Amino acid sequence: MTTIQLSIADMDCASCVNNIQRDVGKLPGVHHIVVNFATNKAEVMFDEQKISSESIVDFIKKSGYTATILREPGSTESMPHEHMHHEDHAAHAQAESEKDVQKKLFKALFGLTISIILIAFDFVLVLPYEGVLSFLLTLCLLAYTAREFFLKGIPAFFLRGRPNMDTLVALGVSSAFLYSTYNVFFAHAGTMESHATYFMDAALISTFIMFGRYLEARSKGEASSAVRKLLHMGAKVAHKVVSGDIQDVPTHTLQVSDLLLVKPGEKIPVDGMITDGSASIDESMITGESLPVEKTVGSKVIGATLNTTTAFTMRAEHVGKETVLAQMARMVEKAQMSRAPIQKLVDLISNYFVWGVVLIALVTFGAWYTTTGDFSMALITTVAVLIIACPCALGLATPISIVVGTGKGAQMGILLKNAETLEKMHKITAICFDKTGTITEGKPRVTDMELWGAENDMLQLVASLERQSEHPLAQAVVRYALEKNVSFLAASKATALPGRGIAGTVGTQSVVVGSADLLQEKNISIDQNTLKDAKRFAKEGKTILHAAVNTTYQGFLALQDTEKHNAHHAIKALHARGIKTIMMTGDNPDVAQTIAANVGIPTVHAVITPDGKLALIKQLQAEGEYVAMVGDGINDAPALATAQVGIAMGTGTDIAVETGDIVLVQGDLFKAVEAIELSKATLRNIQQNLFWAFLYNVIGIPIAALGLLNPALSAIAMAFSSISVVLNALRLRRWTMN
Repeated sequence: MTTIQLSIADMDCASCVNNIQRDVGKLPGVHHIVVNFATNKAEVMFDEQKISSESIVDFIKKSGYTATILREPGSTESMPHEHMHHEDHAAHAQAESEKDVQKKLFKALFGLTISIILIAFDFVLVLPYEGVLSFLLTLCLLAYTAREFFLKGIPAFFLRGRPNMDTLVALGVSSAFLYSTYNVFFAHAGTMESHATYFMDAALISTFIMFGRYLEARSKGEASSAVRKLLHMGAKVAHKVVSGDIQDVPTHTLQVSDLLLVKPGEKIPVDGMITDGSASIDESMITGESLPVEKTVGSKVIGATLNTTTAFTMRAEHVGKETVLAQMARMVEKAQMSRAPIQKLVDLISNYFVWGVVLIALVTFGAWYTTTGDFSMALITTVAVLIIACPCALGLATPISIVVGTGKGAQMGILLKNAETLEKMHKITAICFDKTGTITEGKPRVTDMELWGAENDMLQLVASLERQSEHPLAQAVVRYALEKNVSFLAASKATALPGRGIAGTVGTQSVVVGSADLLQEKNISIDQNTLKDAKRFAKEGKTILHAAVNTTYQGFLALQDTEKHNAHHAIKALHARGIKTIMMTGDNPDVAQTIAANVGIPTVHAVITPDGKLALIKQLQAEGEYVAMVGDGINDAPALATAQVGIAMGTGTDIAVETGDIVLVQGDLFKAVEAIELSKATLRNIQQNLFWAFLYNVIGIPIAALGLLNPALSAIAMAFSSISVVLNALRLRRWTMN
């Protein structure tokens, strides 16, 4: 299967979206297609053996829409600097969008000019052959300003049997124009005067709707600017250190391990680690946090963040599409292309909406003509019904809020992977937390060592084995050994035992490092006095790693991790919202209880395996809880996937990040609270949009059918309904948590 992304122009309502999805989805070889009205994009998954991307584009074009490939098949895998190509595509799409917006403005201004002249004909000027002049001017306006209504609306109705918004406008405008033309040239032949013409109404309708589409297109562009802004954040030039010389090179040419100089006031070009110097880094464009972060040698730095103080040297670790910035852009884009469950209701309604309006219009005409016998009044009332109906507002209500909400999340350092997550977050009733790297900093340090025999020899064996593990405790032991200038031996057959420790062979000796329970499983006895010493350290909140060599106990190391600075604040905020908090950790009960008490978590499950975490989440779900899981390690992945909402720390492992529904870029725990509130705000925004869109049509169509609304006013109201939905969604850009 291959996936391409398309830019689709000329979509005007939810019917267009549904028609494209339905038609393309039926093509042989097409597995899946999703079209987003708010971003004017589509994502198509298909089998290249059965259909080509060019065939899909041609098919969409034949349906009356303009399609352009934004991302070629396989580009994500094959392009070493895919982010740069993505930026080029985004710039091209933006240019095309701006060109379309300008075109709509010109059409609207042309229509306005003609409309003013026609108004003058009706109310100010008295000219010979006024009807003929009005006919010619209106014909010019329809040929330019209203051309797209006819080219898309009429074939959609009469050739494909799938009417859309353009169909309603085309039927309304053409009815008014044709009736007026008949009156001018045939009803009063010889006098060349018209006693009932609606040229001005046809002109005003076309003009107002085009102005509405211009404003809507501009607003939609603002709403979907999040990905574009992310891509533009990155530095364009880097100072590469080559044999002591400094070379200025384009950022996209950088490779892993390149040494780079970053000067004060400059953006960091790519992700990496400081090798020389220190600085205060403004990471607000990635994390949403305004306070600069102090960085020293060994600290990780993120591309696109700002060096505010002194110069430093760094080593590039992630370049191109692997940088945090590029991954954020991809995640936001993917989320904006997804569809929220609530959208299904709108899709169902929009499938029948336009047909329903056409039917109401026919009934309106019949009722008025039968009752009054006045063809002119019946016609103009029918036109008002056709024009005031607004499937655009319905089509935009959900996706525009999703687009703005996910973009806002990215600015705050909260990456939402799909629209469904935004809709689910507010339902959470219980949150389970991993401990290390989630509630704590995940940077434990060895504080005490009680190893028998030659300490450095024992530490060498333990650290050599722990070097085979990515666990934060293992890495802390390795760092401690390096500080003690201990060399490493070759290790083999290393087996990680999640939640318990690690076992393997170092040189010719069998080594086991982990919990007391693990050693007990291996039938390795621990002296009771030693256990007492270990428990004393554990009560201080320290984690104990016991060590055995060749089945003989050799002592322990005590490690301590610290709680994240805002963990207590985050837990308190969750409790204030009535959300239960549970800690799940493989660490011993004493350490777990100490950390939990410090941050305010009442329920603790210690010495728990990944399977145990999974079982606990399932148990909570069976009890009726809507569960979120927050974690950062490989052993958290099953729990993250099973919970209704998986929240991964961006500082964690790749597998945890991939499994989570939400990624907190800098692992800031309070961002989980902000994500819940953002979900509530976005869902509330969607509900407001849908309420307005439904209410507008429910009230507007009957008023028009009763003859209480002029068609020109109907056009203004119709345009305003779509714009109001977009403007309401844009309010999310200014959202802040109270």
